Amino acid sequence: MTLTENEIADLTRHNIEVWNRCAASYTSNFEVLTRGAIATLLDLANVGKGTSLLDIGTGPGTLIGPAIERGARVSAIDIAPEMVDQAKSRHPGIDITTADAASLPHSDATFDAVTIGFCLHHVADARAVLSEAHRVLRPGGRLSFAVWAPQEDLQAFGLAFGAVVDIVELGDVPDLQPPAIATTPADYEDLLTEMGFEQPSARVLELSWELADGSSMFVGFDGFLDLSDQSPDLRDAVRRAIDDQISKRVETDGLAHLPNPAVVAAASKPR
Repeated sequence: MTLTENEIADLTRHNIEVWNRCAASYTSNFEVLTRGAIATLLDLANVGKGTSLLDIGTGPGTLIGPAIERGARVSAIDIAPEMVDQAKSRHPGIDITTADAASLPHSDATFDAVTIGFCLHHVADARAVLSEAHRVLRPGGRLSFAVWAPQEDLQAFGLAFGAVVDIVELGDVPDLQPPAIATTPADYEDLLTEMGFEQPSARVLELSWELADGSSMFVGFDGFLDLSDQSPDLRDAVRRAIDDQISKRVETDGLAHLPNPAVVAAASKPR
């Protein structure tokens, strides 16, 4: 399914609004989960000493610090200005820019590696983003990305969404997401080949969201779904429902371990 220009514009505006809302609290909620993919993404992109790396959809700079620790020279972009502000505050002196990944402000063949962590499935035109990643990579450069596995496999997100839809009228919660770009690891490998990359690989990465209670999950989804227009009573009911579901899953270590796997994929730009 291909979106129209107006649909792409609407979805892009929606993404900016969503991630601006989530920026201030992201490190205490969603990042607890997404940072589990950092080492894999950096390994797949062959990031090491002297690597020139572009991190697309950097959010609050989740991947920047670990890349710098490996000796990489990092640039980063995000579409949400509030996320860029968070990343700059966290990593002063790093080249971090507000930009649309479908139209990167970088010259051809600039980077040795490009990483895209958990944003490709949100963007309005994923193929345009992959095309831009291909353009800015040097010949032989590496791309890696992470996206969420199919919805039915995401127990953590399913718990949160389930609590919301049980309490809040579905029509009251905006649901503006792009069509899926792929489903299985093999699908992602085919997509990378289609986009001009070579030696594609993709696999499932088992991640879990480890939570002592539901507070941070509620804050994350409160921002993501924009529940601010709901009544205080309804929002409190959602908070209690999430907390109750997590408390039922707490194990002997005091944490609930909620599976939320990702698909990680990588490929090279031909030399």
